[in-house]
Amino acid sequence: MKANKKTLALGLLSCFSAEATTLNGYETSFYGFIKASSMYSSEALATYNNINLSAPTHAPAQTRAQEKVSRMSFQTQQSRAGVTMKKGEDLLARLEFDFIDFAKSSPTTQMVPRVRIASITYKQGNTKYIIGQDWDLFSPVTSFTFDFVGLYFLAGNSGFQRQQAQVIHTAGNWEWGAALGMAGNNPGTIDNDLETGKGPSYSGRVSYALNNGRIGLSGIYSQLKYTSNLTRHEAYGLNFFFEKTWGGTTVKSEAYYGKNLANLGALTIGKGTDSIDAREFGGTFTLQHKLSEKNIIFGGAGVAKADNKTEYAPFAINATNTITAPGIQRNFVSRVGFERKISEDFSWVSEVSRYETNSKLTGRYQLNTVSGFESGFILKF
Repeated sequence: MKANKKTLALGLLSCFSAEATTLNGYETSFYGFIKASSMYSSEALATYNNINLSAPTHAPAQTRAQEKVSRMSFQTQQSRAGVTMKKGEDLLARLEFDFIDFAKSSPTTQMVPRVRIASITYKQGNTKYIIGQDWDLFSPVTSFTFDFVGLYFLAGNSGFQRQQAQVIHTAGNWEWGAALGMAGNNPGTIDNDLETGKGPSYSGRVSYALNNGRIGLSGIYSQLKYTSNLTRHEAYGLNFFFEKTWGGTTVKSEAYYGKNLANLGALTIGKGTDSIDAREFGGTFTLQHKLSEKNIIFGGAGVAKADNKTEYAPFAINATNTITAPGIQRNFVSRVGFERKISEDFSWVSEVSRYETNSKLTGRYQLNTVSGFESGFILKF
């Protein structure tokens, strides 16, 4: 494990010095940000499948007294760094890292780089090819929040990173895209149903460019094969997205419907099994408004809801405090925040959040409402 951490650290450092050591004539540019903040919550919040404040997504089911206690943390895990390498107008490579490990609550020197993007882009006229790990062709819109890693995932946001080959063609105001990729991810040590099932994901997207915005539809499909009972289950998602700027106001939104969508690596609540299909729907609406050159307000809301909640697995947590089944039937997240620009690249940001999560327990449902507050600084470079 220590060797892997050293390898990642050396790889990241080599990216930092790419401008001085570039071979083969590539022009490089380095970018990223440092986020340093403190967060408070009235009760426990969960970051995906871990009960901590590293990138909160929902209020977990409370099955122990410790979940009812308020808490506070200081965080720099969401800081990010990346490098682009460009040769001519047609060839581009990109590497991007952040430092978060959802299994670590409030680390310092225990943080490790996490690979977000490792992709190659080749342009040929009005067509570009993106190969490697990058943002999924499916569900391309993000949201406005200070929780850069949590976003509104599990609460209306759906698309995430994927290993795939994308083809995107532009014709006037129209953009058409298709992709063939991995139908999920497997961070384990051995192959599982994802690899032995041999079923890739198929994605498509069409969008229309507006004045300072875009509107479009996207979809993803695959088949899951389970060796436990030799069954196949369909998994898919359909997504509508919209983003536009009017003067100092920008809106980002999306809506989706899916079946077994979380099995495909999307960060949603619907994860099926070899005997149950999980159907769900959700959406987000967020906006940002510039009050002045130095003062910005932002906020929004997102919701994800199970379409067949009785068939979802109930909440479960193991002996190592990892959530093995979130049991989320409905998750509603709302936020409002304020950014004060101290300089062009340096800001103080504060955000108030409310998490309202209905979870399935054995024989009953439990609704938990938790308030959160985060405040800190971000330096962009």
